[in-house]
Amino acid sequence: MLQLKAPRALDADVRPPGSKSLTNRALLLAALAQGRTRLSGLLIADDTQRMRTCLERLGVWIRETEPTTLEIEGCAGEFASPTGDGPLFAGSAGTVARFLTAVLAARPGRARRAVELDASAQMQARPMGQLLDALREQGAAIRCLGTEGHLPIAIGPDSSLRGGEVTFARPASSQIVSAMLLAASLSEKAMHVRLREGTPARPYVDMTIRVLEHFGGCAHWEGADSIVVEPRKLIARDYAVEPDASSASYFLGLAAIHAGSVAVRGLGSDSLQGDAGFYRVLGQMGAEVEQTAAITRVRGLGRLRGIEIDMGEMPDMTLTLAVAALFAEGSTRIRGVEVLRHHETDRLAAVTCELRKLGATVEERADGLQIEPPRAGLKRGVSIDTYDDHRMAMAFSMVGDVAIRNPACVEKTFPTYFAELERLGMLEA
Repeated sequence: MLQLKAPRALDADVRPPGSKSLTNRALLLAALAQGRTRLSGLLIADDTQRMRTCLERLGVWIRETEPTTLEIEGCAGEFASPTGDGPLFAGSAGTVARFLTAVLAARPGRARRAVELDASAQMQARPMGQLLDALREQGAAIRCLGTEGHLPIAIGPDSSLRGGEVTFARPASSQIVSAMLLAASLSEKAMHVRLREGTPARPYVDMTIRVLEHFGGCAHWEGADSIVVEPRKLIARDYAVEPDASSASYFLGLAAIHAGSVAVRGLGSDSLQGDAGFYRVLGQMGAEVEQTAAITRVRGLGRLRGIEIDMGEMPDMTLTLAVAALFAEGSTRIRGVEVLRHHETDRLAAVTCELRKLGATVEERADGLQIEPPRAGLKRGVSIDTYDDHRMAMAFSMVGDVAIRNPACVEKTFPTYFAELERLGMLEA
């Protein structure tokens, strides 16, 4: 349990660690490429270490040259048989579980036996069925070793993807779409990925396309609901990972809530991350905001107002917004984020429970929340349950006068988060 207090006279420059989403995409594509890549600015956390460990077990040479810099000798699309005993293990990382499933289904490499992939109980419960079904329709040899549609799985050595048309209704996660795009670069012929009802968090799909293109891949939107991927040999190219926009949101939220000022360096309008636009949401709530090509600034003016907003393009920012809504005048209505029911926990249910502890009136809806801030003032000293979910811990830390249970869950994406809050004077002695 970690006891926090509200920041006083907050005026800070911060640079969060590298983007988890960009780090795991870059690690995998560098591993698949031909030649040696230098990746810098990487996130070093549980999710990204899972990806690195899996790639090394698949025969990829990786060397650390600086704390956040790696050199990777790509395997030119041909992984080796996994070394060591037991299955590859994705932990609780959705990007590792889904991306590796798809890529190994497309090109199991030199494996002479089935490659097994497993994950934590938390990740085993998350949806994989749409991805597995689409890969099997493409010719992949995948067998579920437990519950159908979930990890653990075994991918046969004769697995491959033929290309052609793949159709999804509404995917349960943008990671399912991104996984198919990464695998499509290894398919036998061009793949047309059709999205009949769109995709949640489309900016993450756009991110995948941009990083794939950086490594020599070829993918583009064809109209509003179809992506075409041409199989191409990937080429090693150095890549610098930008700071994580999701992690930055908590510092920007602190400024808006507590009438402080925060500048996030290295994150601006040039970002590939959709969450880099969250500063605009805080601006709608009444904070003073500014973004240049490489810096995002938020200054709180001592008051916030409730808003109504569709957060479908940046669902991970819902928890940050929901906590900010505690301090706003009037209600806040968040919609378009039903995807949050399939993350580390059912985030809509979890955030509803913890907001109510603090005195808010919350209506949980199928795709979002209606939040009324506490009429009698915020309850102080409340113990927040995190549900082993890093975003729950970081979002509710913005309240200030709360105790965070299981703060170690932030190891997943931001191991030094609470050290940063200590630097800002928010940890009780």
